Amino acid sequence: SMDFERSKADPCLYFAWTINGLVLWVSWIDDCLVLGSKVGVLIAKAQMMDRFDCDEVGNMDEYVGCKLERNWEEGWVRFLQPVLLQSYHDEFDFPDEKNPTTPAEPGQILLPCKEKDGMPAEEQGIYRSGVGKLLHMMRWSRPDILNAVRELSKNMKVASEAHMKAMQRTMMYCLATPKRGLLLKPNGKWDGDPNYEFEIRGRSDANYATDTATRRSVSGNSVFLEGAPVATKCHGQKMVTLSAAGSELAAGTSCAQEMLYVMRVMESLGLKVKRPMILEMDSKAAVDLANNWSVGGRTRHVEVKQYFLRELKEENIILSVWIPGDSNSCDLMTKNLPRPPFEKHTKVYCGDDEYYRKQ
Repeated sequence: SMDFERSKADPCLYFAWTINGLVLWVSWIDDCLVLGSKVGVLIAKAQMMDRFDCDEVGNMDEYVGCKLERNWEEGWVRFLQPVLLQSYHDEFDFPDEKNPTTPAEPGQILLPCKEKDGMPAEEQGIYRSGVGKLLHMMRWSRPDILNAVRELSKNMKVASEAHMKAMQRTMMYCLATPKRGLLLKPNGKWDGDPNYEFEIRGRSDANYATDTATRRSVSGNSVFLEGAPVATKCHGQKMVTLSAAGSELAAGTSCAQEMLYVMRVMESLGLKVKRPMILEMDSKAAVDLANNWSVGGRTRHVEVKQYFLRELKEENIILSVWIPGDSNSCDLMTKNLPRPPFEKHTKVYCGDDEYYRKQ
């Protein structure tokens, strides 16, 4: 009745093109968020409050446990979680050591623990509670701890003292950098023109056969909308790949799927996306596999993923390109890095802050 349409890409997203520009509604169970120009928002809000008994809570300064910091002039939003950080102080004990500058020991890979070597049940519960809190922080505000927390979460069934020590280090790093968080700062400012072409870029990386227990690789990918990171992901691959190129191809395919989702959300609103979207990988072999039509015996086992990326290229939707490894920020999501490359890549997602200069 308010003349809003539902997005075909996201059933909780509604939109309307009005004389005041694009107005959006996002529903989250019984919470609703309205976005747009000030006049458009006020009109849409009045329409909603005419139909339902609503509590108006003003600007969205909090979101799923996050505090939102804004700079209207510079056009950015930062996600922080001070309440969750305070719970680290209140509920956990930490060794009397210097604050770490990275969330995990560089190059560290946590090995699984046998049940007989695990910690007592009470400490197991503390470990699981801590990792659960870190998972929430990783998901919503701290992409810089993605790989460290992924490693910790693999040992929820049985954890050892080494796992507990690694968890404490990650928490101590977060406590030492309380004002660091996911930064959404687009490259430009949209003027409301429906013919404007938004730029979506993707970036992926893989760490080949890094899990010594299963020999599965780790994938990391990011999707950027107008330069702002709108999707980040770090996960163990679902299958054992037989080469570094195969693992990179799997990571690139996963990133392409995320890029397609972001594109479909934008286009479902009647907005335009610049094509082809660019997918950046630091493996020349994976880029070559995605861009040509030859198949050999050593790559036949991954040809479905090859064909997926090749068809996206043929349809001018996604083009895979090579970038140097030291320029690939997704390196942050596939391995525990030393401080210099860690800080370089963290700036891509969290921006420049006081901690780089202080350390």
